Amino acid sequence: MIQKNSDRIPKLKLFSSIFLLSLIILIFQQKSQPELIEKYYSIGTYPRIRSGLQFIFSNIPFSLGDLLYLLLSIAILISIFKFLKIFFFQKRRLGGAKIALNMIIYLEVLILIFYLSWGLNYFRQPAAERLKLTGQEYSKEELYKITGILIDSANSIRSKINPEQWPQTDHELYLESAKAIKNLHPPYDAAVYPIPKIKNSLIGTLMNYFGTAGYFNPFTGEAQINSGMPIYLKPFVACHETAHSMGYGAEDEANFIGFISASESDNPMLKYSAYYLAAQEFMFETGRLDTLVFQTLKSRISEPFLADLKNERAYWEQYRGMTRRFSSIFYDNYLKVNKQPDGMKSYNRMIILTMAYYKKRGLLKAP
Repeated sequence: MIQKNSDRIPKLKLFSSIFLLSLIILIFQQKSQPELIEKYYSIGTYPRIRSGLQFIFSNIPFSLGDLLYLLLSIAILISIFKFLKIFFFQKRRLGGAKIALNMIIYLEVLILIFYLSWGLNYFRQPAAERLKLTGQEYSKEELYKITGILIDSANSIRSKINPEQWPQTDHELYLESAKAIKNLHPPYDAAVYPIPKIKNSLIGTLMNYFGTAGYFNPFTGEAQINSGMPIYLKPFVACHETAHSMGYGAEDEANFIGFISASESDNPMLKYSAYYLAAQEFMFETGRLDTLVFQTLKSRISEPFLADLKNERAYWEQYRGMTRRFSSIFYDNYLKVNKQPDGMKSYNRMIILTMAYYKKRGLLKAP
């Protein structure tokens, strides 16, 4: 008796899954070829991909990337439900295996699209090499000096901002953020990559529970911002996510580009946002090295600056829970897979680039 094709796992799908997996493995092998990735992808193919996505999605007034992720999440949940129903309850093992194979193929396709549309930037040459930021070693005293400069800068700018004038529209802030990125002088690649339209996320409430301030969608090329968070966080986050769109895959590199672009802007809110975030990063590292110096520097924080810190902490605390813990674990491992072995700690490594940047500008020379 000849077995029907419906009673077998299709060979074509099985072959497709193996073929797609081999392509993914081939992509991950490119981690050891940063020069090739830099030349042929990051400054070769990628800007053209980015331009195409900008042409398609930039004029859409809402966040299409959010809808894409929502639909994708629904599709995954439906597929899992079907698999559990058929495999465990109806005891149709072959039918469950077919659904599982389909899910694997879809996942492999998404992974390939992710790396080809943006993710290969994780494997390019480090920004320190591209931007010629040498001399990344620094002493504790130099760290403390720059931390003090950042705190004083934040204090000074904050004192000149009238809280009654803060409610600038998000649209205005995002336009200023895009302008700040465009004004970056060489060698920061601003002229090579099209700047995406920065949009408020449609799932801001959900992002709060995941502790997410913003994200860059590699499938649509959109920079998404959590509109509910305090206004003084938004400009820096907008610049950070825009930096991702420019091919700065590593979090410390995006933080660094976000800082220098916002801090060199003429807009007070952008400047304050940059120094506000950078001062916290440097204070965290200072506290790790010397608690006495940390307390001394902390005493220099002005009352308005301190009030903003407390307001931000209160904002995130109301959403803290198990969801954020699980999302942190997931994202930590995601970063480690993509050539960022420090995981979530990669965000804090912007200090190394910033110190090299200040050295290059001569701000750490002896008087």
